[in-house]
Amino acid sequence: MKNKKKYFVQLLGSPLVTDSESNALQLSTQKTVALLAMIAAAANSGLRREQAAAMLWSRSPDAQARTNLRQALSVIRTATDGDEIIVSNGGMLALDRSVVALDIDALDDETMDPSDIISNFGGPFLDGISINEPPFEEWLATERALRARAVRDTLFDAGSAALASGDAQRALQAADRILFLDQYEEAGMALCLKAHAAKGERSRVQIKFDEFKRLMQNELGIEIGPELVALKTKLLKADGTKATKSTSISVPTVLVLPFKTLSDVQDYRYFAEGLAEDVITQLSKFSTLAVVSRPSNLGMDAAGDPLSQAADIGSDYLLMGSVRWLGDRLRLSVELVEVASGAVKWGERLDRQKQDLFDLQDDLSRYLVGAIPYRVEDDIAEKAGRKPSDELQAYELMILGKRLRDTISLEGNLKARVHLERAVEKDQGLARSHMYLSDSYVVQHWFGQLEADSKEKALYHARRAVALDPLDVHIQDHLGFALHVMGHWDAAEAQIMNALSMAENEIESLSWCGYALLMLGKHDEAADIIEAVAKRRTTLPPTFEWISGQMFSFQGRDSDVVRTLNGASLLNSLGLAFRAGAQARLGMSEEALFTLAEFKEARVRDQHLSGLRADADTIETALGGFRTMWRRPDDWEHIAQGLRLAGLPD
Repeated sequence: MKNKKKYFVQLLGSPLVTDSESNALQLSTQKTVALLAMIAAAANSGLRREQAAAMLWSRSPDAQARTNLRQALSVIRTATDGDEIIVSNGGMLALDRSVVALDIDALDDETMDPSDIISNFGGPFLDGISINEPPFEEWLATERALRARAVRDTLFDAGSAALASGDAQRALQAADRILFLDQYEEAGMALCLKAHAAKGERSRVQIKFDEFKRLMQNELGIEIGPELVALKTKLLKADGTKATKSTSISVPTVLVLPFKTLSDVQDYRYFAEGLAEDVITQLSKFSTLAVVSRPSNLGMDAAGDPLSQAADIGSDYLLMGSVRWLGDRLRLSVELVEVASGAVKWGERLDRQKQDLFDLQDDLSRYLVGAIPYRVEDDIAEKAGRKPSDELQAYELMILGKRLRDTISLEGNLKARVHLERAVEKDQGLARSHMYLSDSYVVQHWFGQLEADSKEKALYHARRAVALDPLDVHIQDHLGFALHVMGHWDAAEAQIMNALSMAENEIESLSWCGYALLMLGKHDEAADIIEAVAKRRTTLPPTFEWISGQMFSFQGRDSDVVRTLNGASLLNSLGLAFRAGAQARLGMSEEALFTLAEFKEARVRDQHLSGLRADADTIETALGGFRTMWRRPDDWEHIAQGLRLAGLPD
C-alpha cells in the first residue's frame, strides 16, 4: 500500500507503526499497541474512553484504569514526537485520518487491484498480540474474525476474477491463502476445487475434497455442506449421481430460489432478483441455517422442478415466491416448503404500497429474514418433540433447549439445560448449543439462585460459543449477559455495545441488547432500541413484550405496563412483580392484590425448584434474589416500591 500520509499503521499481521521515512516507532508495551489498534479499528465516531479503560485494564479500579489510559496515550504521543495522531472529543478517542493511513483501509478501496492482496497478504489481525484481559481478548477474537472475513472476501473476489480470466494458478494461490486464514472455510475450498478442475487436475479435486471432509469430521465433528458436495460432483462430471446429505448435518439447509416476477417491466424484474439476493445475504448470517442460493451456481436447470432440484442437493427446505404489481401496489407471495414431504410449512402474502424501490426491498427482506429462521426452528422442534429421546441429534436437542429457554422461567431453563448438555456432548462444535446452555445459567442467575461455580460455567460456555462462531451476533450479545452474571458491569456494557454494532437486521439480538442496557441502568438508550425494534416487527413474541413491559415501567407508563405484561407475556415472577406495581400505582387495588398473590406463588415455586426454603411473605424474601439483575440499586428499589404499594411488607 502506497502511503502519502505522515504515519502508517499496519494491523494485518504483526502490528507495526511507521513514519513517512519508514522508521518503526517504539510503543513499548503490547497494551499501548492494543490501544492504538482499538482506536484505529473503531468507527468514524471513535472509541469511548471508558470502554478502552474497561477493556484493557479490567482488573484495575476505575480510577487506576483511567490513569493507565492517560499514560498509554502519552506514550503514543511521545513516540510520534508530540504529533497528536489521536484526537479526543467529548470522551471519544479517534485517529486523525489526515495524517494516519491504515492497511485495513485497502480492503474497502475499490480502485485497488485485488491481486495485490494475494501477493502481499499481511496475516491475521494483530498477529502475535495477546493480553491477559478477558474483555480485550474477546474483542480481539471478534475483530480477527471480522477482518479475516474482509480479507477472505477480497481474496475470493480476486481468485474468482483470476479463474474467470483463465489464471487458475493465481486462483489456487488465493484459495490457499483463504484456507490459511481459516482452514474450515468452505468458500475457500470451493475456489480450490474449481482451480484444480480448471487446471485439469481432477484427481486433486477428489483428494482435496476428501482431506477437507476428514478435517471437518475430525476437528469439528460435522459434515461439509451440501453445496460443496454438489460442486464436487459437478466438477467430477458424475452425471446421474445425486449428491446426498448425511443425516449428521448439524444445521438445516434452505434453498432460496429467485423470486418470479409477474411483470414485463425491467425494473420490477431487477427488484424481484434483488429481493431474493437480500434474503440470501441476510439468512447467510444465521449460524443455525445453511443457505443455498442461485440455482445457476449449482448448474441447476432454472426451468426444472424446484423440489427435485432441492432434493438433489440435499436441501431440507425450499423458499420460493413471486412478485406481482397491481397499479401502485405490490403483492409478494412466498412459501417455505419442506422438501422431504412437499408440505408448505409457512406461507405469506404481503401487500405494500409502491414507494422507493430500495426502501421497499429493505422492508420486505427484513420481514422475511425475521420470519424464516424461526419457522424452520418451529418445524424442527415440532418433529423432534415426537421422536424418542435417544434418536435426537445435537441440532434437534439444541432447538428443543432453546424453546424451553425462551420461557424465561426458572423451571423452563432447568429443563432446557438437560437437552443442551446432551447437545454439547453430541456435538462440541455447535456454537449455539454452548450459548443456550450458558443462557440457562444466566436466567437462573436472574432469579438469584446461582452459585459461583455455575456462574463460571455460564461464562465458560459463552466464551466457547464466541470461539466457535465469533460472527454470530446472538452469541456476541449473550457474552454480554454472561459477563453481567459475573458482575463485570463495564465489560458487559462494552460487549453489548460491540454486539449492537454487528446487529443490523437481527431483530431478536437488538431486543436483547436493549434489555441488557435496561439492566445496566441505561434506560434512555434501551428505550431507543426497543422502540425501534417494535416499529420493525410485524408480530411481537412474548419475550419481546416481557422486555417492553419492564421498559414501560421505568418510563412511568403504567397503563402500558398493564396492557403489555398480560397473559403469555408475563412469563415469570419478575413480569408479575412489574405488573403488580403498575396496577398499584394506577389505583387498581384489587387487581394489584390478585397479581401480588400470583407473584408470591411463583416465587415460592422458584424457591422449591432451587431447593431453598420457601418464603415470599416480605420484600426481602420474595424480591431479594432479583438484586443481582440490576446494576443500579435504584432500579431494584423501583420494583420493590411497586410491590410495597401492592401490599407486600418489608
